[in-house]
This record gives sequence, C-alpha cells and structure tokens, in this order.
Amino acid sequence: MFRSQSKSAMTTAVAGRRSRLPCAVAMRHQQRQKGAFAVRVGYLGPRGTFSEDAAVQYAAAQAGNVNVEWRMFATIQDVMDALSQGTIDQGVVPIENSIEGTVRMTIDCLVEDPDLFIRGEVVLPIAQHLLALPGVRLDDVREVWSHPQALAQCRGFLRQLSVQTQACASTASAVEAVARSGRRDVAAIGPERSAREHGLVVLAADIHDNERNETRFAVVVKGPQAVTQPTKTMLLVSPSEDRAGVLATILHVLAAVGLNLTWIESRPTKRRLGTYQFFMDVQAGIDDSRMQKALAILQTLGHDVRVLGSYTTVAVNRPASR
Repeated sequence: MFRSQSKSAMTTAVAGRRSRLPCAVAMRHQQRQKGAFAVRVGYLGPRGTFSEDAAVQYAAAQAGNVNVEWRMFATIQDVMDALSQGTIDQGVVPIENSIEGTVRMTIDCLVEDPDLFIRGEVVLPIAQHLLALPGVRLDDVREVWSHPQALAQCRGFLRQLSVQTQACASTASAVEAVARSGRRDVAAIGPERSAREHGLVVLAADIHDNERNETRFAVVVKGPQAVTQPTKTMLLVSPSEDRAGVLATILHVLAAVGLNLTWIESRPTKRRLGTYQFFMDVQAGIDDSRMQKALAILQTLGHDVRVLGSYTTVAVNRPASR
C-alpha cells in the first residue's frame, strides 16, 4: 500500500479536509489565513525549555508577519494530543539528539495518528549546565534532576560526580522544581536561560559529553501541508514480508535513484515480536523526481510507505563558548 502524496495532492488534501470542517471551524481557518487569528503553537514547557527555544527560532525564520499564540504542555504526548484534537495548529517536539539518538515518544505519536504531518524542522545546539541555588557548592550536591535525555547526555559528568539522579518531564521543570524545593543538596541540568527564569546559578558549564551536542525538533501539523521547495522527506516504511535482506532491498531502491539517507530508525510494528517498521529521512523533497520514482518502485514491491512529512531545515548557529 502506498500512502505518499505529491505537492499538489497535499494541497488538495488540505483543502478537502477543511471543506468538511464545521462552519465555525472553517471560518476560523480562513480568518487565521488572513491574519485575524494567531497561529497556536504548542511545545514542551514550562518556560525556558529547549523546545521553547526551537519554537521561537522556527517562528522567527518564517516569512511574513505571523502572530503566534504560545501554548505550553507538560509532555510530548500532550502536545501531540492537542494537535490531534485541533486545539493547536503547530507542535514543536524533539525528535533526535546527536548523543542519545531518537526521541521515541515523538515517532511513536507520529505512527499512532496518521493525520499528523511534519512541515519543518529546527536543529538547535544544546548546551547543558549544572544549575543550583545561589551559594551551593559542587561538593554539596547529592542529587541531580533533569529530563532523561539531558541526564543521558551528561552521563560522563554525572559518573564523575557520583550522585543520584531523578527524571523530570523537562529540563525546565527540573530547574523549577529545584528552585521551589529550596534544597541545597540538589541541582538540575538545563539551559542557562532556564536558570535565569528561576533564580538559579551555573555550578558547572557545558557538562554534556560531546561538544557537538545538537537536537533536532520537528514542527508537526494536522493534515499534509505543501511546503515551498522542501529539501527533506521523512518516510515510514513497513516491509511487505519478513525475509532475509528485505531492508537491504529497500535501501538499494533509494541508492539506485541517487537518494541519500540522513537518518534511519527501526521501531516494532507492535503486531508480533520480531517485526519492524523503518523511519527514514531522505535528502530530497517529496516533489523531487527521484523521490517519486523511489516511492513508485517501493509500491510495486508491495511495501507500505507513508510520507510523514516533507520540509526544510532551520539551523541555529552555535553560540560562542562560555
């Protein structure tokens, strides 16, 4: 089964979906296009998260004067649910880190709702700092709180520090929790801006294990949307059968037409043990002739292919070292 859509087909699909909306909702879409309403953008809160940075950077990079209504959510799942329910227009969620790899919650949510579609991505340099109340010394710290990804990105530093760790919903929520606790034996890992938000100070700077620490964030919408001159396409390929060399066959199709992969990730199909589906980022837009040829061949081979998005990348410059 082939579930790809060309650029014109994507536009038609969006128009068709809107035409079936209730009158009041359809009117809101039209008014938002004319600038009467702000675009509702959701991200992982609270204030000071890397997700907030990514959302702001993406909005700033867009052409035109677009009003934005920011909405913060406690979890990635909450952001994706809000998109599915139509209470936000865009969701900005982390999808991959250069140290810890794929954010599985994000890609699992993309699989669960076939209406979700990636229309952009932001690559954000990540600087992790150890943050604590003013006056706390490094020797005082016995526990460190943060998001599981942040803790994993600083595994080497934490091993040397010999402390207990506690997972939180986000880096900023960890910073907020440390500030509210008043405890002088705990610290948080997070961005410096979050420390300023909550009155903490930097105990140790740039504690991530790799100096090229970067996270890419997906900008997700409900329903396919045409993007001007997309440069990347994300595919979800479910092989037609479980046999030796099936993944090699799929990759050969892409290589044969000259397409380069920038990311591949396997996830269980959840149908039975040992069966997998593959997420792939391909360095070409959906309207690229090579992409269309590859999709047609994969369809002929009987593989189930779903286009999860076609988009361009906003790359944020790395700040100077502290």
